Amino acid sequence: MLINLRLRYLFVLTFLMITLGTSPAFSFIEREYTIREVLDACTNIVFGEIKSVNPRRLQAVVSVKDNVKGESNLNEIKMNFATGQYKQGTSPQKMVRLVKKGMPIIVFYRDHYGIDSMCFIDNTWFQMRAYRGTSGKSWWSFTHIDPMMDRTFTGKTIEFQKIVRDMLAGKMWVTAGENSVKILVLSGNSTPPTWSQSHVYTNTMTYEYQALRNIKNVGKRDTVFESTKNRKLKFLNDADILWIGYEEISSFGRQLLPKDTENKIKKFVNAGGIVIVSGQDSTDKRPCGIGWLHGELTGVESTPNRNFVLTNVQSTIFSSPNKVKSGTIYVDDAWVDWEKTDKVLATIPNSNELVVGIREYGKGFYIITSLCNYKKQDVSLNKDLMENIIHYAVNKL
Repeated sequence: MLINLRLRYLFVLTFLMITLGTSPAFSFIEREYTIREVLDACTNIVFGEIKSVNPRRLQAVVSVKDNVKGESNLNEIKMNFATGQYKQGTSPQKMVRLVKKGMPIIVFYRDHYGIDSMCFIDNTWFQMRAYRGTSGKSWWSFTHIDPMMDRTFTGKTIEFQKIVRDMLAGKMWVTAGENSVKILVLSGNSTPPTWSQSHVYTNTMTYEYQALRNIKNVGKRDTVFESTKNRKLKFLNDADILWIGYEEISSFGRQLLPKDTENKIKKFVNAGGIVIVSGQDSTDKRPCGIGWLHGELTGVESTPNRNFVLTNVQSTIFSSPNKVKSGTIYVDDAWVDWEKTDKVLATIPNSNELVVGIREYGKGFYIITSLCNYKKQDVSLNKDLMENIIHYAVNKL
């Protein structure tokens, strides 16, 4: 009984976590992975078609049609489903029923010590493995259907193939609809990625970005997030909102944004864009730079705090869609010396330090915060306020 329970709750990453060859094959995805992380994890991506299915022998053969990443040197992939797990949600019999002759398929795989792959057919992700040097000759072994990968993508294979092609071509927000809000998040240069049981070099998602991605819509508008570590913000002008992540402006007193990027941010706001600034890091001798901001403001070294006092400025940022009370957030180095025209929404008790404020500039505005979003625990405290800020910004577009 104890062994069964342990097996039931064993969630370790599949091929995404086998980049060092340390993870077992029979495993489930731990957390949501973005499509871009999946693409980066692969040495190869092939588009194919189910050539034949043998339900009695629990086998299928894929005809390789296109190498969209890497050169596989494969004409076909032979899949043996009989090797798979028998447990709730997955079995060889269920897998062989899902594949049909002529069905399109995507095979994402990493060729290192062997072949570790995630395959996708309509609304279904499943894992296959093969030994090094035998990938084009022997049968690939099925391990399991992985429903947790539905968080990455669910839908038709043909639709997913177009998304994969567009992303590999360097396009952004390819899943965005006509009325979607496009939000660019600068994140991951100073803060660590989300924790996993094994090292994954493609794991680029920070806890801050993960919390933002959980905000799927505001009213009737979908929100589509893209993350970047590139401080040049190449795709900024295609975005509606820019979220500057924790310590992306400065860290340990070091100024991190290039001058060209600072000017680009000001032009973006002046033209009607919205910029949301997460916390910064100042030292007593080196306050955070404000070249990205029109007007005066000073970043200061201050004591971490969880309390705030609301001002008399009316706003929904602390009330909708979540009621955010003092003592439930986490702030660190704050801001002082703001402009008289700024809308200061909350300050730290017994000090003149900013927690959240709004500064209008041209046709757009900044939402400036002192939120500390470094660790998972920090973000878990701030995620409700982060969601409120996104809702406020989208409703003002």
